[in-house]
Amino acid sequence: MDTFVSVEHARRVVLAAARPTAAETVPLRDAVGQTLAAPVVARGDQPPFDASAMDGFAVRRPDLAGAASLPLVGTVHAGEAPPPLPPGAAVAIMTGAPVPAGADAVIPVERATRDGDRVRFDATPEAGANIRWAGEWLRDRSPVLDAGTLVTPGVLGLLASVGAATVEVRRRPRVAVIATGDELVDVAEAPGPGLIRDSNGPGLAAQAEAAGGAVVGPFVARDTAPAIARVLDATAEADVLVFAGGVSMGERDLVRTVLDERGAEWAFWKVRQRPGKPLAFGTLGGRPVVGLPGNPVSAAVCFEVYVRPLLRACLGRPTGPATEPATLDAPLSKPAGLHTFARVTARRDADGRLHVAPAGAQGSHVALSLAVSDGLAHLPSRWAEAPSGAEVAFERWGWAPAL
Repeated sequence: MDTFVSVEHARRVVLAAARPTAAETVPLRDAVGQTLAAPVVARGDQPPFDASAMDGFAVRRPDLAGAASLPLVGTVHAGEAPPPLPPGAAVAIMTGAPVPAGADAVIPVERATRDGDRVRFDATPEAGANIRWAGEWLRDRSPVLDAGTLVTPGVLGLLASVGAATVEVRRRPRVAVIATGDELVDVAEAPGPGLIRDSNGPGLAAQAEAAGGAVVGPFVARDTAPAIARVLDATAEADVLVFAGGVSMGERDLVRTVLDERGAEWAFWKVRQRPGKPLAFGTLGGRPVVGLPGNPVSAAVCFEVYVRPLLRACLGRPTGPATEPATLDAPLSKPAGLHTFARVTARRDADGRLHVAPAGAQGSHVALSLAVSDGLAHLPSRWAEAPSGAEVAFERWGWAPAL
C-alpha cells in the first residue's frame, strides 16, 4: 500500500475503482436528474411533417406571377391533415399546421390583405419561405444523445419530442454516508459539554445526492468497533462507503481496524494535500471505501475532489476535474510540498476574465467558507506561496451556479 501519495495519484486510484452501475428503464417523467445508460436515436423525422412556421397563407409561388389575388379554398389548423393545394389557389394556415402538398411557401398574414374569399399579397416570397421541412433538424434513426448525458428538463423535452416514452438510465450509485465520533449529536439537539452537532452526515449526504448518488443513511457510528461493525452490516447493499472521521491515528480511530477484519484492501492512507491529508481509500469486497477526515471542511473538500468524480464515473459521466484559469486577487498562505485547495469566491471582470479571492478564514474547521465560497483554487504542491496576481486553476463546486 502507498501510504502517502500525491493528489494526482490519489485521483487516478479512486477513479480506477469505479464500477458502472446497472442500467434500468424508467418512465420519461422520472428521468430528470438521471444519466442515460445508452445512446438515444430519433424515432421518426423532426419535424415529422412540413409545417408552417407562422400564421399566414400557403401558396404555389408560380401562381403569384401576374396575379392580383388568389382565391382562398380553406383554412388549415394544427392537428389537421389538409388535402393538396389546388393550382391557382391559396389556403389560410396556422402556425404548426401541416403545409398542404403542392405549396412551396407560406406568406405571413402581415404581408397579405384578405378581401372576402380572396387574398392579395405584397410580394412574391422565396422558395420554402416560412416552412419547417420534415426532418429539417433530425432524421429518423439519427443520433440524438450519447450515453452519459445528464437528463435535464431541456433534455427531457427533447426526449419527449423524439418519442422516448421510457429511458434507459444508470441506476444511481448507493452511497453510504457514515459520520463517526462519540462527540456527535443530532442537529436538533443542544450539544452538551464536549459535544458538537453532526454536520458531516447531512452535508456529505447532500453532496452525494447533488453528485447523482442515492444516499444510504446518513449513519452515526460511535468510536467503538461494535458500533462501526453494526453500521457496516446496515450498509451491505451500498455501492460506495464514505466514512467521515475515525481514519487518523488516534486510539479511538477504529474504522481501519474494523474494515481490516472484514478484508478491506487499502490503496493509500495519506495524500499530500491541505485540507484533508489523512484521507484513506481502498475497497471492501470490490466496493470503494473512502475514509474522509472528520473536520467538516476537509470532508467536504475531499468529497468534491475524489468522491464526486468517483460517482460520476459510476454513472458514465465525464470525471473532470473541470477547471478554469483564474487570477488570484489576494495572497493565500500555503505549506510547501502540499497541494492546497483554497476556498474562494469568484467573479468576472469587464473583459470576462475570471478572478478569485479567499472566502474568509481557511481553517479546516471553518464551515462558513463552504457556504460563502464558489469553489476551490488549486495551489500546486511545488509552490511555497500563492501571491496576489498568480494564475490558479479554479474548480467550481458541483452545486454552485456557473459564472
